[in-house]
Amino acid sequence: MLSNVHKKEVEELYATPILQQTAFWSVVKKRLGTNTIAVNFNSRKSALYGVTDDRSSLSSDVLIVLQQINRHHSVAYVPYGPELEPADEFQGIFLEELSESLRPYLPKNCILIRYDLCWESWWAKEKDHFDEHGIWKGEPDSPAQEFRFNFNTQHWNFKKAFSNILPANTVYLNLTYDTETLLKRMKPKTRYNIGLARRKGVTVKALGLDG
Repeated sequence: MLSNVHKKEVEELYATPILQQTAFWSVVKKRLGTNTIAVNFNSRKSALYGVTDDRSSLSSDVLIVLQQINRHHSVAYVPYGPELEPADEFQGIFLEELSESLRPYLPKNCILIRYDLCWESWWAKEKDHFDEHGIWKGEPDSPAQEFRFNFNTQHWNFKKAFSNILPANTVYLNLTYDTETLLKRMKPKTRYNIGLARRKGVTVKALGLDG
């Protein structure tokens, strides 16, 4: 599925709207005392999307943040990467092969790779995961997520993290409704926090680039 896997300079990372996968983010992390590496790879479209008559390939890359967790162990963290998103049925296989391909470029004391994926959730397409107002209920419990993501992989090594580092979901708010309707459709905790902000006098202002 993958080819031409090699390490490259972070300055050579491809342009992307995903901030955490840019050379700029590498500079930010370096100033905070964290090392990063960039790895390039190619992937066949047929292996990503199941298009058997397409022999072309895509070139992509990932920025990896290396975090030392104690004197003897480190972890590799891929924030909102890889940007390349395969079809649902190939996602686990793709990420498994990518992980194995990254292994030679990671420190020998690296014990795991964590991905905070920026991919659409499998359950975002299923009607059973939306309420009567069309609001997404979120993903199922961790065992169900792990089973679905590990399906078709060789080693079944993917584990759902206990908590999120980056925002896991994007919610679109339909502003054509009046304020009362919007608040009614929110979760009680969200309504409470909005009310608390009002009572505390919190205001939101639009500012230009000059502030």
